[in-house]
Amino acid sequence: MGKDEERYLILQQLQNEAEAIQRKIVELEIVDSQLEKTIESLEYFKSLDDGVEALMNLGGGVFAYVDVKNAKKLLVDVGAGVVVEKDVGDAIEFLKKKRNDIKKSVTNLEQVLQQIADRARQIQKELAEKSEKEEK
Repeated sequence: MGKDEERYLILQQLQNEAEAIQRKIVELEIVDSQLEKTIESLEYFKSLDDGVEALMNLGGGVFAYVDVKNAKKLLVDVGAGVVVEKDVGDAIEFLKKKRNDIKKSVTNLEQVLQQIADRARQIQKELAEKSEKEEK
């Protein structure tokens, strides 16, 4: 395999990596948006003195009206299938920390994406320069 072919393969690999990273960034941004909406809902729960009527997703696009008797204590999935009871304020803080972690991950992925783009530009420049030399 020639050096040019090798460079083209590297370019293709870099493009594939960049696309995978972009997809991961979008996924993380969607999760962040969902967490933001959940935090807003919890802020509302926090302001309540009594129970509240809510919609519960039963799955498959089916919802049920339910009365939430105790909106001050929540069950929170803290990871690895572990669920812990937390009060609303602690649940909000937990989700805010998760959002911060997601934002850090997005920032790191954006930096990696920039490095990949820089490397791809360098290879493209080298190929263009070689092509110009061969034409002369």
